[in-house]
Amino acid sequence: MKNFYLFMISLLLMSCSFNQTFKDRESDKDDGEQIPKKFYWELKYGNNQENIYKLFGEKFFEVTDKEKLAKLLDMTNNIGPVQEYNLVKWETMIVKGSNARSQYFLMYDVKRGTKKTEESFTLEKNKEGDIKIVGYRVNQDLLSE
Repeated sequence: MKNFYLFMISLLLMSCSFNQTFKDRESDKDDGEQIPKKFYWELKYGNNQENIYKLFGEKFFEVTDKEKLAKLLDMTNNIGPVQEYNLVKWETMIVKGSNARSQYFLMYDVKRGTKKTEESFTLEKNKEGDIKIVGYRVNQDLLSE
């Protein structure tokens, strides 16, 4: 009977996951912000679209191919070139432990020429520890024009 209890306790301990969760820490926001900063720098000053593609993760390209991303970037550039961008909303969720994951959400108000867009990034840290864009969305208020 004693062996049975030890066996059951062992099973319980093996099935447990030990995680530490951090939500909306300023340092995590700063880490996540580096990717949109690189993205907007490449849009403004870079001349190699491959550098922009490197900021996107495999999850993004499972849903959207490079041609669609290129079309989206062309459409946003037709609205106007990026003049300035300001972070208006952010959320982070970092889990350390046996079920580790890092997720970031950043929303920017972007001034493009005389027009404005609202652009949001969903980011995740990959297995190599690099933060990559897994979601990118652009909204423009057409009624205010």
